Amino acid sequence: MNSQLLANPASHALFRSERSTTSAIVPVTRHSALAKGTNRLARLGILNDYVRIPYANGSSFASQFLYREFRKRGSDVTVVGPADPAAKPAELPPSHVCFSSLPLRNHPGVQLAFPNPKALRQLADANLSLMVAQTGSALLDAGVWLRRNAGVPLVCVNTIHLPAVYDAILPESLHGNRLLDNLFQRRLIPWVERSSAKLYNVGDGLVVLSEGLKDYWRDRGVTVPIACIPRSVDPSVFDQRPERDPFPTHAQRGARLLVVCRHTREKNVEGLLKIFAKHIAPAEPSATLTLVGDGPDHDTFRALAESLGVASKCFFPGEITLTDMPAWYRHADVFVYTSLSETYGQVVSEALWSGLPVVALADGKGVADQVVPGSDGFLVDPRRSDADQQFAAHVLELVRDRGMRRLFSERAEIKARHRSDPERCVNAYQEFFEQAIAHRDEHPNPPGALAKRTPLLHWTSLHLLLAGLGCLRPPAVVNRNNRPQPVWDIEVEPNALPV
Repeated sequence: MNSQLLANPASHALFRSERSTTSAIVPVTRHSALAKGTNRLARLGILNDYVRIPYANGSSFASQFLYREFRKRGSDVTVVGPADPAAKPAELPPSHVCFSSLPLRNHPGVQLAFPNPKALRQLADANLSLMVAQTGSALLDAGVWLRRNAGVPLVCVNTIHLPAVYDAILPESLHGNRLLDNLFQRRLIPWVERSSAKLYNVGDGLVVLSEGLKDYWRDRGVTVPIACIPRSVDPSVFDQRPERDPFPTHAQRGARLLVVCRHTREKNVEGLLKIFAKHIAPAEPSATLTLVGDGPDHDTFRALAESLGVASKCFFPGEITLTDMPAWYRHADVFVYTSLSETYGQVVSEALWSGLPVVALADGKGVADQVVPGSDGFLVDPRRSDADQQFAAHVLELVRDRGMRRLFSERAEIKARHRSDPERCVNAYQEFFEQAIAHRDEHPNPPGALAKRTPLLHWTSLHLLLAGLGCLRPPAVVNRNNRPQPVWDIEVEPNALPV
């Protein structure tokens, strides 16, 4: 590919025509900018549902990215989350606050944080300049509490599409129950969304990851400023071009379909397997489908592939370490994605960055924001009566047309490097953080002791309920191969990956 295009993609014609488990705060060495007092974000806090990253998790990888990039810019960064009894010191960020926690029984590796006096004191004593809540749980209330008690500006990031995830906690016997679906969709989910909007409005700004979610949250009552900031792709990882081919030897080049996701119902892997078995494999005998990932429904999906008669064409390598993922993207031919639950879809960004054409469902959110139909991939309206056939037809078109794949690949790399450029992403966050500080100055804290205690009560009750719901399904097997994920201070040198 032309190196000039990658260096300055916005000038290309493509863009001119398109749109430890103990709580601790450990000081971090300050950069010269802080010593001069020029950094208004001298002490940044990140609320994250994992202080140790136990398995592949897009939201936590995004937190790691912000952690590294703002440290480079001279900020001390403190990660705030639940204590993890399995954490080793080397897996934790140098500066962290860990709250007491309970495990989510049905999802090993997930800990639910609870407020406790020691951690709250440590959080207050951190004297943060701003807190960014990169969390989909009630841990967000830690940021609300800090905003109300200490006036620390709070920026929230919407990381979960609520209507799509509730089914993951239900036992198999209740999966697809019409009465329960109606209860969740018409009553419980709208209530949770209204509650989330109220929490967002206590803060000083909301970051969404796709344009469609701006209107979505405005419609649900969010009044604070909203910024759409796509996630970045880490070039130190995904610019690697390993020669090692990780695919099975009988997976024929040119017809390798790849999907990367958590193996859980919400990702609609079942739908993808059925499309592959009914419409793709019979039409293209050389086609194979590789499903990278792990999760509570991994064994169910393997059994489904067997029952559909395509087990010999479907490969389940399990979860893959982040730094090993470039080899899978670079040696695949088409990335296929049928999830409708994405607030962004980080794996789609990684695939496009790696030059992999994408066929996906038009979700009106993160995936649709990234794929340009007919240019670097195809989007299929899931409401179409023939959506499955259309999806398969686009996949087969790319498999059979090597020239189209090559052209789409080049366009994908160019545009992904423009959209997901780390410098653009960090600059957007920095600008929005400055706006949030100004918003805090214009909107003082609500008075009264009750208002200051309310977040802790809400936080505790919601996580107790979630811990109880976590007992409805038996514990899942996740990351069964025990492949480690990057620590907070990951450094990947050129050519450091196995080839």
